[in-house]
Amino acid sequence: MKLLMETKSGSNQRKSSDKYFIFLFLCLFFIFHFSSGFAQSSSFSFSQTNLSDALVQVSQTMNFKVAFDSKALAKHQVSGTFQAKTPEEILTGLLKNTGYIAEKKFGNYLIIPTSPEKVVQNLTFYRISGLVTDRISGEQLPHAGIFLPGQNLFLTSSTNGTFTFRIPAAKSVQIRIQYIGYQAVDSTLILSDTTVVFTFRMKQKNMELAPFQVRKVRLKMIDQNKEASHSTINPVGFVNLPNMGETDIFRTIQMLPGVGYAEGSSGLNIRGGTPDQNLVLFDGFTLYNLDHFFGTFSSINPNVVKDIQIYKGGFDSRYGERLSGIIDITGKTGNKYSPKIYGGLNLISGNLTAELPFSEKLTLVVAGRRSYADIYSSYLVDAMLENQVDATNSPSRPSSIVQLKPGFYFYDYNAKLTFSKSEQEKMSVSVFGGKDFLASVGEGKIKQSYSKTSNDANWGNYGFSLSWIRQWRENFFSNLQVGYSGYQNQYSEQTEVTTQKGKKITTDLFDTYEQNELNDFSASLRNEFAIGLKNSLDFGFQTKYNEFTYLKNAGTDAYYSDIANSSLLYSTFLQFNTQRIKNLTVKLGGRINGYNLSEKLYYEPRLSANYRIGDWANLKVATGRYYQFLSKVAPTQSYGYNRDFWVIADDDNHPVLSSDHFIAGTTLTYNRLSLDAEFYYKTSNGLQLFLYIPPFQKNVDPSKFIPPGQAKKIQLPSKFITGAGSATGIDLLLKYESSRFTSWIAYSQSKAVRNFAEINHNEDIPAPFDKAREFKWANLLTLGKWSFSGTWIYSTGQPYVQNQTVDKTLTAVFTYNRLPDFKRLDLAANYNLQIQKVRIKLGMSVINVLNQENYNDIYSRDFNFDTTTFNETTYVRSLGISPNFFISFQY
Repeated sequence: MKLLMETKSGSNQRKSSDKYFIFLFLCLFFIFHFSSGFAQSSSFSFSQTNLSDALVQVSQTMNFKVAFDSKALAKHQVSGTFQAKTPEEILTGLLKNTGYIAEKKFGNYLIIPTSPEKVVQNLTFYRISGLVTDRISGEQLPHAGIFLPGQNLFLTSSTNGTFTFRIPAAKSVQIRIQYIGYQAVDSTLILSDTTVVFTFRMKQKNMELAPFQVRKVRLKMIDQNKEASHSTINPVGFVNLPNMGETDIFRTIQMLPGVGYAEGSSGLNIRGGTPDQNLVLFDGFTLYNLDHFFGTFSSINPNVVKDIQIYKGGFDSRYGERLSGIIDITGKTGNKYSPKIYGGLNLISGNLTAELPFSEKLTLVVAGRRSYADIYSSYLVDAMLENQVDATNSPSRPSSIVQLKPGFYFYDYNAKLTFSKSEQEKMSVSVFGGKDFLASVGEGKIKQSYSKTSNDANWGNYGFSLSWIRQWRENFFSNLQVGYSGYQNQYSEQTEVTTQKGKKITTDLFDTYEQNELNDFSASLRNEFAIGLKNSLDFGFQTKYNEFTYLKNAGTDAYYSDIANSSLLYSTFLQFNTQRIKNLTVKLGGRINGYNLSEKLYYEPRLSANYRIGDWANLKVATGRYYQFLSKVAPTQSYGYNRDFWVIADDDNHPVLSSDHFIAGTTLTYNRLSLDAEFYYKTSNGLQLFLYIPPFQKNVDPSKFIPPGQAKKIQLPSKFITGAGSATGIDLLLKYESSRFTSWIAYSQSKAVRNFAEINHNEDIPAPFDKAREFKWANLLTLGKWSFSGTWIYSTGQPYVQNQTVDKTLTAVFTYNRLPDFKRLDLAANYNLQIQKVRIKLGMSVINVLNQENYNDIYSRDFNFDTTTFNETTYVRSLGISPNFFISFQY
């Protein structure tokens, strides 16, 4: 009975509880319902407010997107009080009797004329201009891709971020804008006047001038452009890849197919060429040395880079002066709206950058980097500076084992001041400088001989440019640049060889000194002129004055070479670009060079074409003639780092270099996958080497060449020899890109050869950076605040001269061998966090995770004395397993 009563009581309690919760739910529902209804009702009061400002205010308050022509709607005034619960109600009230209506499209409200037909009546064409900028900093973005689906038209924004096109009269036009590292923007432009100007602020969610849809952002790192051998890389995205100390732009470029990877150099060996055969432009001036810290870093600070355009060959007539490739780098102009400071520290160096806006029109960017190995040497610095060696002994010619003990540091700086007079006109001054210092001692011993070599070297790079960019009309753009840059390299070496034979000890002392200096003064004017919708002209002029000196001494009594020269180069180019035929883009142009030292004209015809097969494929071809008027010469039997030197072509001792390019390829795209394949063949003429009999020979005693009583220096046997070369190969790039993960495989198969009449009887010899195969695989995964990455690099070994003999007639016999195959796996992990207004990135990279034994370089010297003969060969190993840590910040 008790149990039944308790059960009944529990049942009553549950019913009472259910009624209570039902009542509470109904109360909350009505409270929420009515409060929501009241919250949706908004009231606005305006007094002589222009319609454009009123629309901005109501859209922000009621949280909806609206697109309109602000210039046209600003002519209408709004007064009164408006109350509405929905966007449709408020827009109807505001637009009453204005001649405009609101139309919902793509989730946005478009404000369009009620009778758009009247607007376009009697009009033939609309001229549309645009400006592409960064939504936060206001930086104008150059080389952005613009696609008009309705007209099947592709455009590229200028170096000032502007573009112009003309279309038949219409109410609206669809446009898509892409810029690597930014969100793609799809937009519908509402046309209300014959000439309209739109500003596209990339990544901005609310856009006042045009409705847009932001597509799901892919982690895009490399963009293979529709032109043959043209690529764009995302300098921001590569910060998460494994690195030696900090992000390096040229290491990133080396991950592309057709660009040889070299741990011991930041120089770019493009399709069998040498680094000096590439034109590297930074804000219009030429950079002549790209290495810091034994090639660990490039001389370009990634923190000041905004845009990088890469041409591996077949480049159009806007560019000249080089045989292999073009690297065109545009520096940042700085944040227009607020100061920004960022930097970083790692086990090798530190860096600091500041963007300072004095106003929205005047900005300054300053940056500096310095290594501190001379102050504090970390384990990574010690590993990098310690050039480990090995030896290969031969019974007939024993080899010396050499151990190097170097000390080293570098610094560089950048500054850029930009004045934006308007969106159509901008002026800037850009300054760059950098220098490296090296001191090393090498000791070696073999049998009864002991050698000690001391080296001191310093080399530097510097540049300055003044740029004026002007959009004269919607279809006419000009870029005027004046620049100065230069390179200097000083190298001194003292070698002491002590030989003991029985009780007799002999000592031979050898001193050498090299100095190379190059100066470059340039001025250029580039123009772009649009002709109708699908045609345009590029034309311009350039003049360049170069001067150089090169001195190579052998002690105080003799020299090998002491030369100096200067040159003046005039160039003009013209290029016609057309998309007249559907899906076909053609660039036809030429370049004419006048050179004072040869008193000749050099003609460079250029042609490239791209045929689009739907959205999934395109075919591309390019060909052209290329000339080079200054180049680096490699001396034989040189010892140490940075051995090559610059010379100016004089059409006598130093010929003008020439090359012909032939390129064909295709790009295939399927969803997130893309495959780019290119075949190339190129020839080279005018290549040079510097042959000389080294001072470490018994038949080269400087004192024997000096007549009695004569104290002046005499010239030892040396000779510049000239030859030719060719390169052929295929480059493949397979990419996968998604929002969190990107991966690409770069594969190259190639052969590059040279021939010289004075070497091996004019037989083909391998080019210095020839590699039969190269495979590079990069992966990047982003998970929340973490990012993980890895790279795998494999390449066949590059050639080196194992033995060489040079006789008195300066005819040589070289025996070649190859370095072992190069294999390396690198991994990295980074973590991002924010403390108030400071963003911090913590990261770790492990270089050569599998601790593979790789070699970067080999150089050797032959010693031939009356008492002994031996060969000294230095094998420079790459790093073993090497962890590196860094921290970077942004405020």
